[in-house]
Amino acid sequence: MDKTDELILDLIKGNARMSFEELGAHIGMSRVAAKKRVMKLEKEGIIRGYNTCIYRDEDITLFIDLVTLPDDFEDVLRYVSVRTAFIRQIYTTSEPNHIRIVAVSDDVRDLNYLLRMIRKACGKSLTELTSHTVKEVIKDVYGGVDKYGQQISVSDGTGSDSENG
Repeated sequence: MDKTDELILDLIKGNARMSFEELGAHIGMSRVAAKKRVMKLEKEGIIRGYNTCIYRDEDITLFIDLVTLPDDFEDVLRYVSVRTAFIRQIYTTSEPNHIRIVAVSDDVRDLNYLLRMIRKACGKSLTELTSHTVKEVIKDVYGGVDKYGQQISVSDGTGSDSENG
């Protein structure tokens, strides 16, 4: 990755809907050259996708932490990976056999059901299962949360970060 790739990433980080023509104009290359650069970054897995962040007041976010028996880690990970649409993200961490899940629903019953299903299917493979409901989002650069009037850095389309207040 070179400085041009870094600039492209900085530009689209704040506006993933920027056209290749606009992108090329910002970095001094043609629309076709900009598209080829972006496609290369996608192929290399540096750009993994483009998302729309949707916020709804009624959404409930639940963090679920699982610690598995060493021999059962992959089985539990496979189970939760295909479990339900309520699971938005799954991470493995530096803690041995630890899985962190982020689940979201507008109904707490869905999240309770998810926890029951994980306990039922994986209970014998777990040494620990804890969950915590998100009470308040303080900062989320992807979702543009500015809870206390703090500045959130977003790309201003010029390749340098600006403060958005």
